[in-house]
Amino acid sequence: MAAARKKILVVDDDEMLRSLAADLLSAEFEVHTAVDGQDGWEKASALRPDLVISDLMMPRMHGYELCGLLKGEGGLPGVKVMVTSSKSFPTDISQATAAGADDYLVKPYMPDELLRRVRALLGLDGEPPKPQPEPARTARRAAPTSAELRVEPASAGRLPVYVRFWGVRGSCPTSNPGVAGYGGNTACVELRVGDTPIIFDCGTGLRELGDSLAREFKGRELQGHIFVGHTHWDHIQGFPFFTPFYNPRNKFMVFSVHGAHGSLGRIFTQSMSLDYFPVPLSSLAAKLGFVEMKGPVDLGAARVSFQHMNHPGVCIGFRVEVQGRAVTYLSDHEPFARLGGTSDLSLRQDAEIAAFARGSDLVIREAQYTEEEYTSRKGWGHSTYDDAARFALESGVKRMAITHHDPYRTDVELDANIEYCRGLIAKGGGSTDCFGAREGMRVDL
Repeated sequence: MAAARKKILVVDDDEMLRSLAADLLSAEFEVHTAVDGQDGWEKASALRPDLVISDLMMPRMHGYELCGLLKGEGGLPGVKVMVTSSKSFPTDISQATAAGADDYLVKPYMPDELLRRVRALLGLDGEPPKPQPEPARTARRAAPTSAELRVEPASAGRLPVYVRFWGVRGSCPTSNPGVAGYGGNTACVELRVGDTPIIFDCGTGLRELGDSLAREFKGRELQGHIFVGHTHWDHIQGFPFFTPFYNPRNKFMVFSVHGAHGSLGRIFTQSMSLDYFPVPLSSLAAKLGFVEMKGPVDLGAARVSFQHMNHPGVCIGFRVEVQGRAVTYLSDHEPFARLGGTSDLSLRQDAEIAAFARGSDLVIREAQYTEEEYTSRKGWGHSTYDDAARFALESGVKRMAITHHDPYRTDVELDANIEYCRGLIAKGGGSTDCFGAREGMRVDL
């Protein structure tokens, strides 16, 4: 009797790549497919495959979380996991390995290479990948109980809407006379819908935003929503210094996706542990909840969706639909074609991000480097001014604010670089109004 064929589950939200992998493997293996991480976890639990091949950047559940569930306590004993991703950052490879991945294959890959690695992982021929250190056991994630904390949605009806910049630097804050015009705080943007603040990122600019809100809402309850693109230092440094967190009248929900190594709430709890900060997160007086996004979030007058970006680790951008207007926030992104080379896949992935922003009244977009600087910073996960101009031409957005300025960039240099970007857009026949984001700047929508 012939031995039963090994069972493989291919998990990828890209239909073309999912079908390609399934077709390549189906001659030798019993192949099943799943359209995203959540679907993959559910099907893996039912099918008990020998190997799961998973993408990283997927809606509902990303590949890091899926790896942790498959290989952690309560997972599938003996299952092998291969991550296939166009993200070639060493950080992502090491994080996937720590989450439980047995192998990591960068897209686009050659069919023969996929087959060779699959056979090796399943012990059919060739040398299997070198064993990795035993990953930390990850408990199966339950739905966050903090999601039960309800913050009233933004009021329906026609309300004034504007954007205000509170932090526009990347990497680290800076302070000297040469940067005073644009400001030195790290990433923080407020989208105000009536009396409801919708906040993007918690860099050091969050401190001044908090002081402003405390003055404005003195004696009144403040309810707000915070969306975190990723949890690198420059995007969360201001979190413990947000004054409204210390008022028991206030309520805030913090939104992002599951972290590479644990829940969203756990990341912020650890960042405020006593080794790093004198006040633990549990001592904050405001009612605070953490929600891991699986899809769009309805806030009443506003609807927020997300898109995975190309940056080391887990990083997402946001699009807000509010009263017939759209604002897109894309911080920390290195175009796929710049990092991995031009291919059908990289061009398609870059086009998806442009499509995510298309039709926006305002795009807030990172551009940290010049083309000359990029030659020594390739793989750091950031864009150039040329990248931003190409993005404006492809997406056709009305207005584009350049942000996440390099901490070494002076006001004079920024003025020149923004003008250079504007010139590229005009030369390409575009009509996008491009400008540099400055601390305190308000844009009415």
